[in-house]
Amino acid sequence: MARKRKRPNKWLILIAGCAVIWVVQESRFYIPKYIRPPKGVPPVVVEMKTTSYCHCRRCCSYRWFLFIPYQKTGAFTFRLKHVGITSSGTLARPGTIAADPAFYPYGTIMHIPGYGYGRVEDTGGAIKGRHIDLYRPHHRLARQWGVRTKPVKVWFPIRPDSER
Repeated sequence: MARKRKRPNKWLILIAGCAVIWVVQESRFYIPKYIRPPKGVPPVVVEMKTTSYCHCRRCCSYRWFLFIPYQKTGAFTFRLKHVGITSSGTLARPGTIAADPAFYPYGTIMHIPGYGYGRVEDTGGAIKGRHIDLYRPHHRLARQWGVRTKPVKVWFPIRPDSER
């Protein structure tokens, strides 16, 4: 007598597929950035307060309605939240730094001991003056970094000379 093949449960396949999609989105599978300072430009060494953040809702203060992330903006209003998108419009990934644009404009390259090279691509409400926020891919890694004061090498972006 032939054994009957057991068919996989459709709900189990659906749940496993949703779990795989969630892991891919939350783990941020991406191509790493290649950030290096410009050649022949000496760095400026600045003592800075460094903190770190990730793309989770605890770090970025957003909520979920079904599968849509949003932020409360008033009593009866909300706006959609673009999770993982920086204020310059790029995807947040390792090497992304949030800084005060009055001190460090977008495109400023920095080298932080213990973190590596990064580029300023984001801003933050609590980031003022000589304070930078470093992107980490997981909340646990962001919490482990804590608040540290580090000597940071800074290369400001090269601007074309407009007076010529």
